Amino acid sequence: MKPLLKVRTVTLGLSLLPNQPDAWDLELARAAAFVSSARRRLEDAGYEVQTTRISSQSFESWVDVSDATAALEAFRRLDATLLRLGVGLFNAGPATSPEGLALVPQIVALGPRISASGAMPGPLDRAAASRLADAILTISQTTGGGEGNFQFCASFNTPFFPASYHEGASPSFAIGCETSELLAHAMPRAGGDLPRAKALLVDTFTDQLLPLQAIARQLSQAHAPAAHGLQYDGIDASVAPMGDASPLTGSFESLGLGSFGQSGTLAAAALVTGALKELPVDTCGYCGLMLPPLEDAGLARGAADGAYRIHDLLAYSAVCGLGLDTVPVPGDVPKAKLAALLLDVAALAFRLNKPLTARLFPVPGKAAGDAVEFENPHLCSSAVFDVP
Repeated sequence: MKPLLKVRTVTLGLSLLPNQPDAWDLELARAAAFVSSARRRLEDAGYEVQTTRISSQSFESWVDVSDATAALEAFRRLDATLLRLGVGLFNAGPATSPEGLALVPQIVALGPRISASGAMPGPLDRAAASRLADAILTISQTTGGGEGNFQFCASFNTPFFPASYHEGASPSFAIGCETSELLAHAMPRAGGDLPRAKALLVDTFTDQLLPLQAIARQLSQAHAPAAHGLQYDGIDASVAPMGDASPLTGSFESLGLGSFGQSGTLAAAALVTGALKELPVDTCGYCGLMLPPLEDAGLARGAADGAYRIHDLLAYSAVCGLGLDTVPVPGDVPKAKLAALLLDVAALAFRLNKPLTARLFPVPGKAAGDAVEFENPHLCSSAVFDVP
């Protein structure tokens, strides 16, 4: 039987040596060989593999950001290496200084392969929020349609891509899943019985993930000698919609609590999150419920219809996540207002000790309520959110 879940990503994490581009080439070649081999193994087992990715530690530990010209040249060389190796997605880790963050828009402008993030150090750092807002706005103005913000987010202690990063000297890998179909399979069978819906989710996820876990453990053992002790970190079983997956809104509404955005939505989100936290498998990363308006057809339609607002998404993040992910906002949103919104996300993340992010898309020439379409095939058509 074909698996219900899809493999959203096989991600290999590695550490790059400071200012040694020849060594980077070697490490990236090894990483590319592994993720390619892992893709083949998973596809042979019947899984659809949507992406493979490589993540490093913070780029500020392997590039001298005090010399912006030299740093950007290093990234140009890196981007050429990624292109040559066929690596489509590379995360350079978080910018941790103002100098590093100022470099990020230029890195993103090099092309679609390199992502990065900006770390928010605390809940009351107004200056950091302003710098992050400035980076978001600069990217929106220097990339086509502002879509470069797909490769950047403000992060609040989170392992999610494009905020993912690697720690430790030895490489390791993890598998991320696209599990929307599991919700569509399990939740309607509960007939509105909420405890049964949660139990069905746990059973369905467990049945689907255990065979994948077995393959991942085999990959770790098979590649350990060649990769100097390749560690398997686990599976991120997050509900993270992508492409033509069954809309999350339909699964939520099957519980009989009303349309997505109405009363009961937060309760449904908490139910799904609770089930994911009880899985008896090797989990890692975020492993929660993500509600990205531009990556789920149902969420995109709901946003276009005004069924929920930007602060509703923040409220749902209190019991699930992910913060504000792939949220289109007006192209002329003031930097101060964007920074204030980031402070709201920070307050929630640090008060509840949750990993959250903000991946905001100021859309040039668009105002709140305007219809919006994107060139990126992973993004759905929707409408621009107001930032009150």
